[in-house]
Amino acid sequence: MERILTVAGTEQGLALLQQLLEEQGLFVSDSADNGASVRRLLEEQSYHLVVINAPLADEHGEAIARMAYRQNAEVILLVKPEHADAVYERIRDTGIYMISKPLKRSVFFQTLQCIRIQRAKLEKLQEEKGNLDRQIRDAKLLNRAKLLLMQVLKLSEPQAHHYIEKQAMDLRISKREVAEGIINTYET
Repeated sequence: MERILTVAGTEQGLALLQQLLEEQGLFVSDSADNGASVRRLLEEQSYHLVVINAPLADEHGEAIARMAYRQNAEVILLVKPEHADAVYERIRDTGIYMISKPLKRSVFFQTLQCIRIQRAKLEKLQEEKGNLDRQIRDAKLLNRAKLLLMQVLKLSEPQAHHYIEKQAMDLRISKREVAEGIINTYET
């Protein structure tokens, strides 16, 4: 389940954010009305999404937006139109989503959709990276095992490769498991 934090200086602002999120099937985990409370919450737990309706009573909101983003949360920062250009210049390279007020439902919903698409792409890339990392580790392990076979049993590289493949097939285990067995047997 996604953890969502909403931040606004007023009860009305918090209620509006909660309503907009619920319309999209998202439910608020926590809410806060000042920067100090947000900092404490961010130190205690992580959030998938943080929506900040700036300004707050004790600060503008940009600093806590950066803090939440550094903790891998997706962040939407709602700002007054007279501050939008300046805030955008300061956050444009961060990945924080900024929406100028007055808040339009359609823009908010489109921003949430962009966040969902971006998150799905990122998760797919992380999965692909994990698969590539595993393949690299396996290749290194197989090469180490082949080198041991070449040194200890005086096999050629193709013979060592064939030996590992045949053992994997005969024993019905992965080449990685064969390589681990060779390394355990011949490395001292």
